[in-house]
Amino acid sequence: MIVIGFSAVYLVPVFAFLFVILLLQAIEKIVHKQRCTAEKGWAGLFFALMMWTIGMVAMHG
Repeated sequence: MIVIGFSAVYLVPVFAFLFVILLLQAIEKIVHKQRCTAEKGWAGLFFALMMWTIGMVAMHG
């Protein structure tokens, strides 16, 4: 539980920042009609990590 609490306080903001940066890069590549597979994959991973951490904190309160 300590690890989840630590990651909720210190890592979720980092995950959120990286998610937004990667999402913006993917949008820019979509506008320029380039492939953006890596950006979408990493953005999805960071989103999943954020949601998992928030869910674990909510369950274990």
